[in-house]
Amino acid sequence: MRKVIPLAIAGGVLVASGGVFGAAQALAKDIEVSQDGVPMSVRTWDSTVGDVLDKQGIIVGERDLVAPGRDEKITDGQQISVRYGREVRLTIDGQSENLWTTALTLDEVLAERSIRDESRMSASRNAPIGREGLTVEIQTAKMTTLVVAGESRDFITPATTVEELLKEAAVELTPEDDTDPSLETPVTEGMTVTVTKRENRETTKPVDIPFETVRKKTSELPAGTEKVQTEGVPGKGVEVWVERMENREAVGNERTATRVEKQPVNKVVLVGTGKSSNSAPSARTSSAPERTSAPAASRSENLTPANGASCVASNYWQGQMTANGERFDPSAMTAAHKTLPFNSRVKVTNPKNGKSVIVRINDRGPYVGGRCLDLSRSAFAQIGDTSQGVMTVTYEVL
Repeated sequence: MRKVIPLAIAGGVLVASGGVFGAAQALAKDIEVSQDGVPMSVRTWDSTVGDVLDKQGIIVGERDLVAPGRDEKITDGQQISVRYGREVRLTIDGQSENLWTTALTLDEVLAERSIRDESRMSASRNAPIGREGLTVEIQTAKMTTLVVAGESRDFITPATTVEELLKEAAVELTPEDDTDPSLETPVTEGMTVTVTKRENRETTKPVDIPFETVRKKTSELPAGTEKVQTEGVPGKGVEVWVERMENREAVGNERTATRVEKQPVNKVVLVGTGKSSNSAPSARTSSAPERTSAPAASRSENLTPANGASCVASNYWQGQMTANGERFDPSAMTAAHKTLPFNSRVKVTNPKNGKSVIVRINDRGPYVGGRCLDLSRSAFAQIGDTSQGVMTVTYEVL
């Protein structure tokens, strides 16, 4: 006989079942699980982060990051973040290293390493880092100080050498310029590179070439009388000067050549050697002033040795105008010096043979490092062998 369950009892059972289901639903939690920034909504009855991840089939390795930790209790509205570890293979300034990171882009890794934006690299800073990882070569940018012609500025560059740095900074070099340190020097953080700009500016100026006075004896004039046969006329020349500039400032000015454009006409004076006239006293027939030369220099080899500084002396013989306006005479006992006053008398001794000569300063030079005197060919020959070109001497200003 079939049992009949009273309706009231059946209704009570249904109410009880609904209550259990409702209670279970009340215990469920709605949470958000994010994998590498991609969110996913999950309803769960689990109590810990680890249980949730296991139920969702999310496997976390030792290089991955879970927040909060696997053992943490979860609550309704909880957010769980999973960031997977990725291998980044870096070569920085030639040095290789591998690192694991949960960063999603190369830019995040570079920010952690303080790599400057100006650095040179084989991948974009915004390049994503996949689960397979990323390989990147980086030439880091360095902060340097660039001083060009006295003007300083900061310059950030990934250049590897000073030469490359200057090219990036658009600094053009001439053969006369200097760099400190040298162009081959590797660039380092905090380096100061100094460029000294040099320039030679050539200028010319017209000069008068003085004439010489030539005296000729003649028996056609009485002794003691003189007569100007030809008036002297100065010649015309052009001096070439080179002004040396360093960082836009003049540091020297040298005369490098003299071009003769018009030869001077010598003054010719006739000097009488004939019989004197009794009717008139001897007199000059011309009162025109004559150009006198500076005191002659000595050719003696029996002088006492010079007592003074030692240096290297050279010799020259090319025809030219001297710095004091005279025509150079290679047979005269003269010399060139950079600073001694014109017409200074200087005793020069060759210590190897003890021979000495006295010369007169009438020119400037020599402009070769290590040399102090440039002797005329004849003066050089008095104390040394001209075929040697140079010799060490001792000199004394008289």
